[in-house]
Amino acid sequence: ARDPRQQSTFFAQHTCVQQDWQPPCVTVKKYTHRSMAEATPVIFTCTFYTSEADVRLACCLKFLGQCRAHELDVVVVDASPSEAIRAKMKEAHPAAEVVKQTAQGRKGAALREALGLAAARAAGDAAWLCWQEPEKDAMVPLWAACLGAASERALDVVVPRRRADLFRDTYPVEQYHSESFANALLTAAAGDAGFDADLDWHFGPFALRRAHAGLWRAHAGELWDAQVVPVADALRAGLRVGGAEVPFAAPAAMKAEEEGSLAFIRKRLDQINFLDPKVMAALKKKRPAPA
Repeated sequence: ARDPRQQSTFFAQHTCVQQDWQPPCVTVKKYTHRSMAEATPVIFTCTFYTSEADVRLACCLKFLGQCRAHELDVVVVDASPSEAIRAKMKEAHPAAEVVKQTAQGRKGAALREALGLAAARAAGDAAWLCWQEPEKDAMVPLWAACLGAASERALDVVVPRRRADLFRDTYPVEQYHSESFANALLTAAAGDAGFDADLDWHFGPFALRRAHAGLWRAHAGELWDAQVVPVADALRAGLRVGGAEVPFAAPAAMKAEEEGSLAFIRKRLDQINFLDPKVMAALKKKRPAPA
C-alpha cells in the first residue's frame, strides 16, 4: 500500500519533509505561502453504528470509497460494538487506519483520539489534518480546492463555507434558517471580541495544520464543542483562521427525512443552545500573552 506520508497526486506539485510527531502543545507557528510545502492531507473522523444495516454506515462506506479514489489518507476511530463493521470499513479503503475507540468518552474523546492518530501519519507540521463527518461524503473531492485556497492565503486553520444557493436548496429549510442565524450570531460575537471571522461555524468540517493539533487535543469538549470551540481558541492564539467556499450539496435523502420533523428541528435548536454559548465564552476569554 502507498505510504501515507508520501506525496500523492492530491498535491503533486509540492514536496514535504517527514518529521516525527511530538506530544501535543499549543503552538503558534506562522507559515508564509512560500514556506508551506504541501503533503497529502490526512482526513480524520469518528463513527458509531449499532448494526451493519445502519443507513449511516452505508454513507461511511461511500465516504471511504471517495477517500480511496482520491488517494487520501484517512483515520477512522469507531465505537461500534461489532468488529464486522470495522472490517467493512477496511474493505472500502484498505489503506485507511480503522481502529476501535479506546479513549473514554463520547464524540469529543473519539475526535481527539482520531486527531492524534492523524497527526502521527502526517508528513510535517505544515500538513493539513481535515475533520469531517462521514455522512458528508460529498465533501471529500472538495478538500483539494479548499486547502489550495487556504494555502494561497497562508491560513493555519480553514473552515469550509457552504455555497449559499446549495445550502439553501439542498438542506432542510429549518436547518438552513437555524444555522444561518447561528452563524451570524457567532460571527457577530467574534467581531465584538475583535476578530474578523465570518465563518460557517455550524457546517462541521474544518482543517488545521498539524503544528496546531494541540489546540484541539487540549480541549475537553464531548460533543460539537470539541470541533468548534478550538476554532475560537485558534483566533485567540493569533492563528490565521479563515473560510473557503465549497460547492457542497447535502444528500436529497437527508432533506426528505428531516424537513418538517419536530425531532430534527428540536435537535437543531438544542445544538445551537448547547454550542453557541460555549463558543461565545471562548471568544471572550483573555488572549494569551505573546510568546
